[in-house]
Amino acid sequence: MAQGPKHNISLLFVEDNDTIRFLYNRLLSNRVTEFFIGENGQEGLDLYKEHKPDLIITDISMPVMDGLEMIGHIKKIEPDIKVIVMSAYSIKEYFLEAIDLGVNGYLIKPVEAKKLFSLIDELASHIIMTRELVEKEQKRKIAEENLKRSLAEKDILLKEVHHRVKNNMQIISSILKMQERQIDDPKLKMLLEESQNRIRTMALIHENLYRNENLANIMFSNYVKSLAGNLARTFSEQQGKVTFEYDIEDVYLPLDTGIPCGLIINELISNSFKYAFVGKDKGKIMINLKRLDEQSFQLEVIDNGVGIPDDIDFEKVDSLGMKIVTKLVQQIEGNMNYSYDNGAKFIIKFKI
Repeated sequence: MAQGPKHNISLLFVEDNDTIRFLYNRLLSNRVTEFFIGENGQEGLDLYKEHKPDLIITDISMPVMDGLEMIGHIKKIEPDIKVIVMSAYSIKEYFLEAIDLGVNGYLIKPVEAKKLFSLIDELASHIIMTRELVEKEQKRKIAEENLKRSLAEKDILLKEVHHRVKNNMQIISSILKMQERQIDDPKLKMLLEESQNRIRTMALIHENLYRNENLANIMFSNYVKSLAGNLARTFSEQQGKVTFEYDIEDVYLPLDTGIPCGLIINELISNSFKYAFVGKDKGKIMINLKRLDEQSFQLEVIDNGVGIPDDIDFEKVDSLGMKIVTKLVQQIEGNMNYSYDNGAKFIIKFKI
């Protein structure tokens, strides 16, 4: 009898007839990589538990335990096991019970070898395809876990970088503070203090990043409130009479946009503290940020102070702070408008 292809599967054959067992041992053992043979249902069940074969071919009527009872026990262990039933009896009850158990083939003895081989080929192809899909899924899960682990390690390293950058900036700020204490010149002291504020503004970005889950973008509302609080403490002599109002949408800005925006706000708030409320009992600074479209934003810094003379052109003014603001607006490829009605109002539009 012609032999078909050899399949990379394991097969359990259960039959109580010695002659049939001998015949099928010869026919089937060379068609699969592993072949197990049992004499009755109980032995077949024990062999299944020990070897977990991919395919079972079994007789029904056997001593000790019949084939259908054995299949019932095995299906409780592995519901998707592939099973071919062979029986010398075309009994309706056997057939219905076999169907109910979910067998994949029901053959009447004497079985045509060609028909059996064809069914084995079909089931072997399905078993191998399913196995390959399972292996691919396992490899995908392993690769996904490795990727997650790698990303987690990178996140830890990136947080450490932001932490160290923040610490280094704080060291620079502390050095400037020490230098400031040794200087008597009020103008020079003020310049050093402004430099400290700028450094703290940048350090605050890195502090927010290493404290947050998102290491690439800044939650701008939280950052601006922290920034304003730090500046209020710097200008503590006016802290009691100047209040802040915020209207900031919950947006994340990338680092290369967030830092310039933070420095712009730093300069404009500092100017308001220094010049806007001279001679006033109280004042208010408003910071607004809204999304104009998917990539466009509008930032507003407004105070209700004494205002600015109409003849001042900020693009030509001899002020380091405003020169910094102008350059930073250019850096984020934005444009700035300002007005002086009932205080100062700066409107910066930019894209990310």
